[in-house]
Amino acid sequence: MAIIELKKTSQSPELEAAWAKLLARKEVGFPQIPTLEENWTALHARIRECAGTKRLIIVGIGGSSLGTRAIYEAFGHHSFCQIFFLESLDPLNWRKLKSLGDEWRDNHVLIVSKSGGTLETLAWVEKLRAEKYLRLDHCTVIASPVAGQLQEWASKHNVPTLAIPDNVGGRFSVLTAVGMFPAGLMGLNIEGFRKGAAWALTQPQLSAALGASVMQSWSRGQWITQKWTFLESLGSFGQWWQQLWGESLAKRELRTGGKAARVSTPMTCVGSRDQHSVLQQLVDGERDKFIIVLRVENLGEDTAFHSGMFPAQPYAPDPVSIGDILQLEVQAFEDTLVESRIDHCTVSIEDVSETSLGALFMIWQMAIGQLGEVLQINAFDQPGVELAKKHVARLLRE
Repeated sequence: MAIIELKKTSQSPELEAAWAKLLARKEVGFPQIPTLEENWTALHARIRECAGTKRLIIVGIGGSSLGTRAIYEAFGHHSFCQIFFLESLDPLNWRKLKSLGDEWRDNHVLIVSKSGGTLETLAWVEKLRAEKYLRLDHCTVIASPVAGQLQEWASKHNVPTLAIPDNVGGRFSVLTAVGMFPAGLMGLNIEGFRKGAAWALTQPQLSAALGASVMQSWSRGQWITQKWTFLESLGSFGQWWQQLWGESLAKRELRTGGKAARVSTPMTCVGSRDQHSVLQQLVDGERDKFIIVLRVENLGEDTAFHSGMFPAQPYAPDPVSIGDILQLEVQAFEDTLVESRIDHCTVSIEDVSETSLGALFMIWQMAIGQLGEVLQINAFDQPGVELAKKHVARLLRE
């Protein structure tokens, strides 16, 4: 199969044409990420300099961390280094870090902020420095080349910096150094992510088909879009997808002025856990939801076992693997959607590999960009988020 395949989707010439318009906009930089040789060269060099890192503290929030969380959750079981995330200013996060022991003072600290002025990030940096968890010779900053507080601090103290291209927004930055530097320290093949992203960029009809299914669901009044995956290791990918969708598509105004169209609210679910709860609402509740199922065709090796220990259970009489059962649960979920006449589409990826995840990140970024272009909104700003930041700043001043 191809890296990504779609089932139960529709074609949309309008969305396909939107891709060319998107590429023509210089302020939209995420499609160029795989070809930015200077950035990839600097990234590889910094990974080599930090080779052997056993513990990594990542300071960042939202687009600065969700994509990396998705990568760590998918591949962390064989990572060369442990990663601890400092995101929201929950005091429990600090207590958790301290509980890991003094060996976590021997770490590398990665500080990520596109603007260089993110309140939560700067607050954690000051706390780490005060508590002697931050050593300048074991630190990397990832930020926009444009001047900001974090960039000025890094320059003053000679802290190595990797760039987020100025025309790549935070929630579109996972395939830059933001996600690839931690992936490299984990021992992953970052060129695999790059290869998958490059492949996706040759498939604008695929992302257009995905977007077309979504737009058709809106025409049916389905104002909740649920993405279901049956691998817990892809649960954080759902959180990344949810931010990408919500922050990009929900806009009050068109780019040219006037009222923007309504879009659905994203919701991420993990089966079979949520199959024991949310599925009840799908089957017997309001038909206001559109379902996107994420399937993984090859789960890799797992352990087969013989049924018979609990004869009352409906297991097959022959040896069966945990993966086999999981795939049957996915199929049963889809069969339930069909029988219950619940609108859905299916996105299939080959496996959980760097190439597949790179393609999946990029294909969703493309679909969101194309939808934004057709909706005539700015899918690359976040005025609602900025409004909340202004209120926090006001309250701090007061």
